[in-house]
Amino acid sequence: MLYDFVIIGAGIAGSSIAYFLKDKKILVVDKEGVCEKASNAAGAFLYPKVGFNTKYTKFVNEALLYSFEFYKQININTNKDGVWILPRDEKDIEKFREYEKTFTLEYVRKGDGFFFEDGGFVDSQEVCNKLLEDVEFKKLEITNIEKKDEIFILNNTIKTKNIILATGWENVIDIPYIKIRPVWGQRIEIKTDIKPEYNYHKNCSISKNIDGIVKIGATHERRWCEKEPDEVNNDILLSKANEIMKIEGEIYSMKAGMRAGSVDYFPIIGKVIDVDKTLEKYPEIKKGRIPKEVFYNDGIFVINGGGGRGFSNYILSAKILSEYILKNKKIPNYLDSQRLFIKWARKIDKNS
Repeated sequence: MLYDFVIIGAGIAGSSIAYFLKDKKILVVDKEGVCEKASNAAGAFLYPKVGFNTKYTKFVNEALLYSFEFYKQININTNKDGVWILPRDEKDIEKFREYEKTFTLEYVRKGDGFFFEDGGFVDSQEVCNKLLEDVEFKKLEITNIEKKDEIFILNNTIKTKNIILATGWENVIDIPYIKIRPVWGQRIEIKTDIKPEYNYHKNCSISKNIDGIVKIGATHERRWCEKEPDEVNNDILLSKANEIMKIEGEIYSMKAGMRAGSVDYFPIIGKVIDVDKTLEKYPEIKKGRIPKEVFYNDGIFVINGGGGRGFSNYILSAKILSEYILKNKKIPNYLDSQRLFIKWARKIDKNS
């Protein structure tokens, strides 16, 4: 069988782009399974970004609103009961007063924080399974990729016209200009009678009580290797949660994984650039000049770097990437992987 697309990675990134390309002949592969590791550990909270109305804040909040509509269309419960976002300290209280002047989403001032109706969460496993329900999936680690006569051959057996890399912080193909920042995080679920009135966010997030379970997430630790959930981080999470409200109950579940963030926080989507060919043609890029064109590796695409907001950021990003692939619709510069290539190339000359 010859596939139109093989998507490597079955977390929220790979599942999202698979959904938007599901009318093509697609195979999704993942060495761990559907929605494992980082996506499985995600609290999958859908919250606005509180901050100045920068390009990134605008993107996050646009993606948030789009994700609520999208999940509604595919019958995913978003538990949209609103979120009360609280300042972490006295400095944050001052910052919040400045942020408020630029808010575009509807909100209500509540104490020192803000209540947004556009706040909720989804079940990560349910979402990925729903997105992939009409798509072929194989639990498989890709260890070898070759290209012959415009066709990619994976593990010497799987043939495809195109590859989409949704691999998170791990590499299957080395792309030197794309650097992913892995952030280890832990999320716990508490079996409790406590019924939070809303979803909450301060130094961590607390969900409303659904069927006797409250989600608390997440710890953040920049590191280059994975580790299992542990009691120390459980205590850290509970300590942070208790700054919001008194939490009593039994730990029902704990998950951990490595979130994949880009260096500028925006997701990374688009066609993968042929670095050698582009620099050979336009060596002046290293001096800081913008090239007339860049050359691409035909048939290789990427969707990555969604960070801790993957269950909203990746939905809109996947839609944009699918429109680029299917309709040749331009990707916004702040999402296109090309933005990272230009910055990376400039550093080559400085470091040589």
